[in-house]
Amino acid sequence: MTDQLPTYRRKPARDRFYGWRPAIHHPEPGPGEEFPPGPRAPIAVQSLRTWAARNTYWPKMQERYGDTFTLRVAPVGRIVIVCRPEDVRTAALGSPETFPIGENNLLFEPLVGRGSVLALDGAAHRAARKRMVPPFHGKRIAGVVSTMARLAEEEVAAWPVGSTFPLVECMRRLTLKVIIRVVMGVEDPTRVAEVSAALGRVLDVRTLDLLMWIWPRLTGFGPWRTAIAAMQRADDLLFEEIAGARQDPGRSERPDVLAMLLDGSPDDEQVRVELLTLLLGGHETTAVAAAWMFERLLRHPAALARTREGLDDPDDEYRAAVIKETLRLRQLSYNLGRRLSVPAELGGYHLPAGTFVWPSIAAAHTDRATWGEDATEFRPERWLDPGVPARAFLPFGGGAHRCLGALFAETELEIILRTVLRDVDLRPDRPAAEKPVMRHVVQVPARGARVRVVRRTGR
Repeated sequence: MTDQLPTYRRKPARDRFYGWRPAIHHPEPGPGEEFPPGPRAPIAVQSLRTWAARNTYWPKMQERYGDTFTLRVAPVGRIVIVCRPEDVRTAALGSPETFPIGENNLLFEPLVGRGSVLALDGAAHRAARKRMVPPFHGKRIAGVVSTMARLAEEEVAAWPVGSTFPLVECMRRLTLKVIIRVVMGVEDPTRVAEVSAALGRVLDVRTLDLLMWIWPRLTGFGPWRTAIAAMQRADDLLFEEIAGARQDPGRSERPDVLAMLLDGSPDDEQVRVELLTLLLGGHETTAVAAAWMFERLLRHPAALARTREGLDDPDDEYRAAVIKETLRLRQLSYNLGRRLSVPAELGGYHLPAGTFVWPSIAAAHTDRATWGEDATEFRPERWLDPGVPARAFLPFGGGAHRCLGALFAETELEIILRTVLRDVDLRPDRPAAEKPVMRHVVQVPARGARVRVVRRTGR
């Protein structure tokens, strides 16, 4: 394939780090403005605890300083964390003119490139989003359900009976294949494996990798050099797929997202950025959510039994309740990020323009005043109650920047849930629940959601 395709002139992947600078800001409060209290620990300590363990660090800070507190986190600078559900909603769903997202998400630029919808605001964001919305309409997603189901069945069929394995790795493999087939339109198994290997490393951003964001010179050394080489390989493969799709005479009949992104003849770099944005947003989060879904069900036998009862009913509401309850307690993103364009009041504090505000989705999803005394318990039945506080549920963000692939992710999770429970019986490797640990902004099972297939049902 590559012998027939033209070579595109483009910047090396490592140049994206040299062309980017951390958006560190320390706005000073004006008259009547002030920052909430916060810890006095060195910025290095606060940064490490935020990036590596915010799911334990932030609740401790909330208990000590209240629902609104200030941290200093590299490479961003001063950040105000808001935990009260009303303030979380205000920041997440407020006017994009007051609570823009773009500058906060510039952290993604070295990974995906300049011009990602993640880091745009205003007219530029609306134009980019308009281009990327059509592939995720309900009818388009309905057209790829059979592909999702087939890939899920193939994955589950490969699970060994009697062996214990980390379910999260299986789900990462599956969701990446779904994206490569459905989003990129790659069908050849050898090519799928090649693209999966390259993109898998790029999307697996490790804590050590983040040092490149702060010190770009590291891109020439040790593990960072290896990471850059993987990014470069992924770029090369993406450009090859873009070129192949552009030259495909049957492109107008293709159901994949890449074929639609080429409508209007955008340049190849723009399409590469859009593809990586979709890959970044739809791979790790969905895989981890799927792993948590089973980790929770396997430790709640009544909920598991109720889910099994409705497997043959395509309209059973309990499956959606299981998915929502999983996303409530094991958030796709622990927090969102905004930067005030004008002064604003949050949590009883008048904050100056330029302040980075990070609303804690996790705090809003487990607030006892909102969800009740059982707020931290896994109870899917709460979603069958018409009085459930759905307005406090923000798994995909909200407002103008709500996740493009929300329906895609929910559909994929339901297909995975039905396929696994239909084809195999799983058991956890031990009775105790797995603790969540942070992996970037996502909480992952500490031991990978380890399970064992005890039998194949053959249904």
